[in-house]
Amino acid sequence: MTDTQDWVTELSESDTRTSYPVSRRVWEGATAACDSVVIADSVVFGRMLFLDGELQSASADEHIYHESLVHPVMSLAPAGARVLVVGGGEGATVREVLRWKPAQIDWVDIDGDLVDLCRRHLEWAPDVYADPVVHFYPEDIRAVLASLGTYNVIILDLPDPDGDTGYLYSDAFMRDLHAHLALDGCIATHCGPVRPFGSIGEGFQRLRKQFGAERFYSQMIPSFQSEWGFLIWAGLRPVRRPLPDGLRVVDQNQLALWEQPTRLWLNALHHPN
Repeated sequence: MTDTQDWVTELSESDTRTSYPVSRRVWEGATAACDSVVIADSVVFGRMLFLDGELQSASADEHIYHESLVHPVMSLAPAGARVLVVGGGEGATVREVLRWKPAQIDWVDIDGDLVDLCRRHLEWAPDVYADPVVHFYPEDIRAVLASLGTYNVIILDLPDPDGDTGYLYSDAFMRDLHAHLALDGCIATHCGPVRPFGSIGEGFQRLRKQFGAERFYSQMIPSFQSEWGFLIWAGLRPVRRPLPDGLRVVDQNQLALWEQPTRLWLNALHHPN
């Protein structure tokens, strides 16, 4: 590394500062919904997406995050499910849902410009944009939710649930989502960085009262420099379906491990500060 090395620096929820060396900035600017977008290349993590100074995804391990978010909840859904994805501008969440051959995916992301940037510069989900199953709404979820139908699965791939997120993650938001959830429906979300001690994580603490802790699981995401938490709310405790072929992270053994947290995590979940 030389003194002229370019860096992108992130300040995480846990107050740790992480600097990522990048070899090239592919695109840098703003969108209508985001003050700062940086798409850059890293020797270690490949192409990386930063929004307002926070890393969202990296090509080297985005599949770890997106498989972990999508497949545990989709395995609880009936065949031919109707799915709502909120956020997920990279398109990779929708990509993973499509593996289950759902009847319909309604995809709502407020930042249509960002979705287009990801389509052009990340290219992680090239087939989702023209798939007839996918209906994309470049809108605020509040503006379109009332006009949408009922879903077997709702997946939230939104910014971290920490700080002031306004309507997102609020009790009103969750009530509105449940109004569009089938009786056998499930909701899945990430809850940001977590740790098996102390306060666990601000995002987890915020969402625990809405989701409970019974269906919490975590996965290390190398580019995030952290263990990442996920939560599922499941109404009727459905039986799992077989996983689709071709997954690189999630298999039946992994699902079983996520359903049986280690002693370290059990202690943290049952005795949070």
